[in-house]
Amino acid sequence: MDLAVEEIAAAGAAHVEPAFISGYVDFDEGMFAEANGLKLRRTAQNAGLGINAVSAHLDLSGPDAIEALSRRIGFAAGLGASFLITNAGPAVNRAAIRATIEAVLPRLEQADIVLALENPGHGSGDLLGSARSGAGFVGEIGSRHVRLNHDAGNIFTYSGETMQPAEDIADAIDMFGHAHLKDAVSSGAGWEFCAIGDGSVDYASYWAMLPATLPVSVELPLRLKRPGRRDPQRGSAPVDIAIIRNALKRSLNFVNSLEAAANGVV
Repeated sequence: MDLAVEEIAAAGAAHVEPAFISGYVDFDEGMFAEANGLKLRRTAQNAGLGINAVSAHLDLSGPDAIEALSRRIGFAAGLGASFLITNAGPAVNRAAIRATIEAVLPRLEQADIVLALENPGHGSGDLLGSARSGAGFVGEIGSRHVRLNHDAGNIFTYSGETMQPAEDIADAIDMFGHAHLKDAVSSGAGWEFCAIGDGSVDYASYWAMLPATLPVSVELPLRLKRPGRRDPQRGSAPVDIAIIRNALKRSLNFVNSLEAAANGVV
């Protein structure tokens, strides 16, 4: 994590979003202890980076979801983050997911943290399979502390390439609190994650629709593979640091070019 923070700062980013996702990175629930959050916050600050959001996914319909989500809220508060990002869970467990969220609403309000629910990139039958379905669920809760985190790359893969992110958000922008930018190259062999702007996701149309003040994070899961468009598989070996540096710089430059174009700067 220390090296990641250093590299992100060196690339010219303003913030870092720590991510804790089972199967993608190695961690346990002890990671969310207060001391670890304070240490990570100091590491980011020493590198000149802020922490606006933290991703710490779990199934909100699980038997221990309230306890686990409460632990993550405390961790996010210790980081000084404004957003805690997680998946929701299966649509068939809608009632349990809503009960979990409503149980932690007082803690979200006290910490002034927004729970941002993210659409998945694989599987089926998810409560947040599209922005429209997610917006309907968030609207029912009716709290400014519960919004959507729209993952642009996820909607492309979850839909089997039948939907680009700009199409997905058309009727739900008012429910967004945050967004993730992720890209993948589509080929006959499957999907391979890449620098933002180098893949098959239409970011020009997407960026034109995003509110100018919406916070976004760049996501580069370069160690994950999607052969045959199956579920993500984590590579056994770390990605070479030179490849990561190049992809990070290319991604930041591309996003900055989208912003410049939106502002009429050539």
